[in-house]
Amino acid sequence: MRVMRIERELPEIFEEFGEQRKTAFLEIKEFKDRGIPVVGMYCAYFPPELAIAAKAVPVALCSFAQETIPTAERFMPQSMCPLVKSSYGFAVEDKCPLFHFADLVIGETTCDGKKKMYEMMTEFKPVHVMELPNSQSERGYEFWRGEVIRAKEFLEEFFHVVITEEMLRDAVRLNNRIRRSLKSLCDVMKLNPAPVLGEDIQKLVLGSKYRFDFQTTPELVAGVREKILEEYGQGKMLEQRVRILVTGCPVGGDSLKVIRAIEQNGGVVVATENCSGVRALSRMVEEDTEDIYGAIARKYLATGCSIMTPNDNRIELLGEIIDEYQVEGVVEVILRGCHSTGAESFYIRKFVNEEKRLPYIAVDTDYSNADSGQIATRLTAFIEMILEEGLREKPVDMNDCYKIVLSGTNRGCSEQEILEDIWKYTGIPIGEFDKEGRLAVCAGLDGEPHGDGVFAVERDLPEGQGRIAAYAASQKLRKLAAQVVDILVRGYNMRRQFSLGEKCGQPDYLWVAAECSGDLERIYEAVRMEEEFHGKPEKPDGKRMFVSCIRGRDDRKRLIDVCRECMRGQDGQVVVGNGFQDASDKEENGRLQERVLMLAREKKERGNVRLTENFYYELAVDCMSEKMELASLYPEELKKLQREGAEKWKELFETLYWYLRMKRNVASTAARMKLHRNTLLPRIARLNEMIEVDEMEGADCERLLLVMEVERRKRLAGVWDL
Repeated sequence: MRVMRIERELPEIFEEFGEQRKTAFLEIKEFKDRGIPVVGMYCAYFPPELAIAAKAVPVALCSFAQETIPTAERFMPQSMCPLVKSSYGFAVEDKCPLFHFADLVIGETTCDGKKKMYEMMTEFKPVHVMELPNSQSERGYEFWRGEVIRAKEFLEEFFHVVITEEMLRDAVRLNNRIRRSLKSLCDVMKLNPAPVLGEDIQKLVLGSKYRFDFQTTPELVAGVREKILEEYGQGKMLEQRVRILVTGCPVGGDSLKVIRAIEQNGGVVVATENCSGVRALSRMVEEDTEDIYGAIARKYLATGCSIMTPNDNRIELLGEIIDEYQVEGVVEVILRGCHSTGAESFYIRKFVNEEKRLPYIAVDTDYSNADSGQIATRLTAFIEMILEEGLREKPVDMNDCYKIVLSGTNRGCSEQEILEDIWKYTGIPIGEFDKEGRLAVCAGLDGEPHGDGVFAVERDLPEGQGRIAAYAASQKLRKLAAQVVDILVRGYNMRRQFSLGEKCGQPDYLWVAAECSGDLERIYEAVRMEEEFHGKPEKPDGKRMFVSCIRGRDDRKRLIDVCRECMRGQDGQVVVGNGFQDASDKEENGRLQERVLMLAREKKERGNVRLTENFYYELAVDCMSEKMELASLYPEELKKLQREGAEKWKELFETLYWYLRMKRNVASTAARMKLHRNTLLPRIARLNEMIEVDEMEGADCERLLLVMEVERRKRLAGVWDL
C-alpha cells in the first residue's frame, strides 16, 4: 500500500478528523448537486459495499448527541435508548444535513427501538429494512445471505442501476483496504507505553466514515500511522498509564465523556470493542471466492453485537483484544435502555473477572452531562485500584504456566512465542541454548546475564539438544525459576514427540463427546463432507464419536471448526478431546471425554464446544476429590477458620476461596463476589490476622486452594459437614 507523507503535526490531524462529520455536510451537498445518490445507514450490519457498487455514497447517520433527544421524546418513551432517540430526533427535526440529503435509508432489525424508529421514519423518508436473524447459526447465515441479495436488488430497482458481481468485488476490495488501514492504525496502541491517546484514535476511526474520497483514505490513514510510529521512535509517547479496554454500546459524540474521564485520570484507552472499534475492523470480506454474496453475508453477520444469541463471537474477540493490547482493566459502556447490552454484561463481567482475571466496571449512562462528575469519580477510583494492585507482588500459578505451554503447543506457536508468553506472565528471563552453547531463542534477555545478583537455573534438553536456563534476580525467585524451567523442559519433550510423530506420519486418534446424540449425528455428517479433513470418523456410538487418522494440529483445528459451525444456535454441549497415539488407550480416553462433558455442564460458561485441555485443572481436582482422604490432609489454615463458628466460617471460606482463585487480587475478588471493596477489605484483614494469607508462598496457596476446591465439590454434592 502506498503511504501518504504527513507533514502536519499529529494534534492538528486528530482535530481535523474529529471535525470531519461537519466537513461532510458540505461534501454531501456537492454529491447531490452532481446527481450522485446518497444511502444513509445506521448499523455495522449493513454492508456499505452494496451502496458503493450501486455508485452511491454510503454515509453513517447514527447520532450520539443529547441536543435532539427532547424532540424525540415527544414521539418516543423517555425509557428508549438514547442512541435511538438522538438519531430519530435529528431525522424528525431535519437537523442533520446527512439525513436531509440521503435519498434512501437502509435499516435493519437489530433492537426493538430501532425497528420502531424505522417504521416512524417511513412517514418522511424512503426506508428499506433488512431482516437480521438473531442467531449466527448456519440457518441464520443462509437467511442473511438472502437479505444481502434482496437489498442489492432493492438498490438496483430504487436507483435504476445494475449491480454486477464484478462491481461488488471491486467495492469489497476497496472497503477491505480501508478496513486494513484502520485496523493497522488501531494496532499502534499495542505499543507500551501507548503512543497517543485513545480518544485521538477514536476520532480518526469515526472521522474516516465521513471521508468520501474512499480511494485515498487507506493511504492517508497509513500516513498517519507512519507519523505516529516515527514520533514514537523519537521518544514522543505517553507516560506509563493504566491500559483500558472500552466495550459495550457504541461510543462517539457526547458519550466520548467516558473515554475522556478515563484518559484525564491516569488511564489510556488502548482499544474499543464495539461497532466503531477493533471489532468492526478485525474481519475482512473474503475476496477470492465464487460466492461473493455469501462472503459479504458471513463477514457482516459475524459482528459480535449483543442482539445476537448466543454471542460467542464477541467473547472470543474480547479475549483476543485483551491479550494483544495488554489490557489491565475493562470498562463496559451501557446506554440506559439498551437491554441486550445490559443483560449480556453479566457474561462479559464473568469472562473478564474469571477467565482473564482482570478488573471490570460497568458504566450505565446516556448522552447528557449530568453524570459526568459521577463517571469521572468512579473511573478514577477504578484506575487507582488497578494501580494499587499493580504495585503488589503478584503470585505466579504453575498451573497457568503449564497451560501457556500446552496452549502454545496446541496452537502451533514457535518456541520464541511460548518463551515470550511465559516471560510476560512470570517476569523470569529465559533462554534456550543449542548444542554448541549458543543462545538460540530467548525472552527478557539481551544475552546470557552474568553477575553476583543473578541466579541461573539450568536444565539439559533430552538427547543432548542443548539446555534451557532461567535467571532469577534474587534468591527468593530461584525456586520459581526452577519450576519454570522444569515446565519448559516438559513442554520441549511434548513438542519434540509431536514433531517426530508428524514427520513419520503417525496418525492420532481422538474422541468427540456430546450431550445430545442428534448433535453428534450432525457433526458426523458434516465431518465426512469436509474435503480438507484427513481424519476418519466412525458412526457415533450413542453420545460418543471416535475419529482416527488425525494428522496433527491442523486436522484437529478443522474438526473443532466443524463442531462449532454445527453447534451454532444449539443448546447442547460438545467436547473435543486431545489426540492420542496408542489405540489401547481408546476406551480410557473415551471415558475421560465423558467426564469432561460432565465438568463442562457444571461450569456453565458461554460457548458449547469445549476442548479437553481447558479442563485439566478441574480434572485434577475431580480426581483428588475421589481419591484423597481429606481427614488426614486437612490444612491447619482451614481448621482455624472453622473455630469462628458456622456462619462466619462460610463467609471467610468463600472469601478466601475467591481471593486465592483471583490470585489475591482485591479488585477481581470484589467483582467476582459482587461485594463493595470496603466490605471485602475487612474480611481479608481478618484472614491475614488468622492465617497471614498475603504472606503465603505461591505453592502453599495452590495446596490450600486445591483442598478448598474439593471441599466445594463435596458441598455441591450435598455432603459438606461443618
